[in-house]
Amino acid sequence: MTEKEIITIITSTEANELRSVLAQFHPFDLASVFPKLKSEQKEQIINLLNAEELAEIFSYLDEDDAETILSAGDSSRIAEIINEMEPDDAVDLLASLDNEQVTSIVNLLDEEVKQDLATLYQYEDDTAGSIMNTNYISIESGKDIKDLMRVLVREAPEVETINTSFVVNQEGRLLGTLDLKKVIIARSPVLVDDIMNKNFTAANVTDEIEAVIKKISDYDIYDMPVLENGILKGIITMDDALATISEESEEDYAKLAGLSDTEKIDESIHKSIRKRLPILAILLVLDIFVAIVISAYDYLFTIPALAVITIFQPIILALAGNTGTQSLGVTIQKIANGQLEKRNLIIKHILREFAIGILSSLVVGILVFLFTSGYLYLTGEKEIFFDIGLVVGLSVIAGLGVSNLFGSVTPILLDKINLDPAAISGPFLTTMLDIFAVLIYFALTTALVYNKIT
Repeated sequence: MTEKEIITIITSTEANELRSVLAQFHPFDLASVFPKLKSEQKEQIINLLNAEELAEIFSYLDEDDAETILSAGDSSRIAEIINEMEPDDAVDLLASLDNEQVTSIVNLLDEEVKQDLATLYQYEDDTAGSIMNTNYISIESGKDIKDLMRVLVREAPEVETINTSFVVNQEGRLLGTLDLKKVIIARSPVLVDDIMNKNFTAANVTDEIEAVIKKISDYDIYDMPVLENGILKGIITMDDALATISEESEEDYAKLAGLSDTEKIDESIHKSIRKRLPILAILLVLDIFVAIVISAYDYLFTIPALAVITIFQPIILALAGNTGTQSLGVTIQKIANGQLEKRNLIIKHILREFAIGILSSLVVGILVFLFTSGYLYLTGEKEIFFDIGLVVGLSVIAGLGVSNLFGSVTPILLDKINLDPAAISGPFLTTMLDIFAVLIYFALTTALVYNKIT
């Protein structure tokens, strides 16, 4: 069912029948249409559903939508909802609100929830500790399997998943894991220690999220334990990993496009402009530098025979920018996949990209040389057709080689100084390469043509 159809059903349903209608939809579907409803309809749904039902819906909302819906909401009602949410989802929801409202809400939360949130808040963003879930099934070593079954039955409504149980000692140190299938098959008397998996894979609270997600994918883990000095602090589920991958991908695409944040299809024009203006201002400054470089070679344009060089300038700039962006995208993808962690792999990648750039530029450069020379010869520029063609061809070869090298080296350098490689956006890279390409083009024109005919 489409969002439009769901909205139509909700808006056309009588108030006394609305609750039963809402029960027919998955919380994700309701979260998708919730921001698009009118204020009075949102308020009606918030008042109609209980805190547990709203918690499921709000766990699917992104920060902007949550801020819009809750910013003017009643703190006590929001606290009721957060009390029912998983801690990691609650942290995301609170992050969308202003500090004053967060303070008033936190004061109304249950003590256990406050402790869970405090645990997550102490870890840096983009680490395993910041997104882990502190609600999970654990049992002390030495217990019988029937004791674990009692824990499962008692705590199942309060935790996100019961697929994996974790065996710990009295200090909370993780000793092993038990999947639900093994628990169901086992028959008492048998100790959890005897059937637990001792060869488990775990993450550390300080591990970067990308590294943890890769480990979850590589080892096909549904519930990844997160440890601090061997002590079990939380878990990251496969669902959490998938959601994080989606968010990281959206952020990376936004950065590559030069945006300060992701945009949604129903976002206001004013908010979209605010996100786009910063990078446009930076690009304007860089474009001024391009103009300054061109003006430094203004003597070239005083000779009528050389005015033709402006015709081929867009070709050189476009090819350099496109090549650099290709290399940038490939390098960022390899960094994200953990393929460039060792020095020998980094050197191999840079040399490979440089070789690809040189070989590609030779092929494209020859083609551009033939096209440029042929075009000038046929249009009557028979005295300089070869020289201009050679300049354009060599400029393409040099420009593409530099662009490929720049596109591969820059994100690696950013990664090494602990900055996001995706921060080097496509528009920013293209404008930087424009400066290099213009310098190369006009320098070669001066050396090979201008000095020859003057």
